[in-house]
Formats: sequence, C-alpha cells, structure tokens
Amino acid sequence: MQQAARLLLGDGAAAVRRHLGPTAWAALEVLASGVAEDAGAPVASTSIRDIAEALGVATNTAHRATRRLVAAGLITPDQLRASDGRFIAGVYRLTVPDDVLRLAHHERVESPTSPPPTRPRSTRRRDVGTQLDLLTSCD
Repeated sequence: MQQAARLLLGDGAAAVRRHLGPTAWAALEVLASGVAEDAGAPVASTSIRDIAEALGVATNTAHRATRRLVAAGLITPDQLRASDGRFIAGVYRLTVPDDVLRLAHHERVESPTSPPPTRPRSTRRRDVGTQLDLLTSCD
C-alpha cells in the first residue's frame, strides 16, 4: 500500500479562493500537491512551465497566477543560481495557513478489480417491418 497525499480545505479557504480567483487557486493546488519538507517548511520544486502544463494554460497565465499567490503572501519564490551564474530550478516556499489549505497523508485503499457495470439490455423488440412500411406508404 502506498501513501497518498490529499489537500484539505479549512474554514478560510472560500474567502481566499474568491480573493485569488480560480486560476491562482488552481496554481496553489498544483504547488501544494507537490510539496516536500525542507527544514520543516513545505517547499515545491517546480517551474512556471510545469505549473502551466499541469493547469493546461499558457506560461504567462501561470506566471500571473503565481504572482497573485506571492502578492497574497501564500508562497515565496526562491530562485537558485548555479556557480556560473545560470538560473537553475527554483523552489516555492508555501506559507499557507492551515485554516486555508493543508496537506494530509492517508493510506491509499486498493479497491478490488471488478468488471465495469453493464447496462441491462432492452427487452422491448423493435418492429423493423412497420418502420419500413411507413417509408413506402408515402407514395
């Protein structure tokens, strides 16, 4: 059995979601679902392109969404550089209050494989001959 994570909404989630808008809220969900612990703080190691791909939006739209999250104080970007000065994959530190959104781990319950449900066949019999008679009686 594997551990799976799920996002739990707190009492303050609705107000924050209305303030952020749907795209920024969805970006927050993407970031929160990919967090790891770094010195006890939740961080998401991802890029704007990854967020855009996960949301199915343009990179500019994903960038605007993350800027809204930064402005709201829910995430803090931490851009890292290599020793030669090039930018490398950055991280986003999540500072989301627990009464808004939190990550909970639970055990995934494996369901037994069962055949897909089938639709019952109709017991009504169609009278094809009558339908064809209607086509020829219009002469």
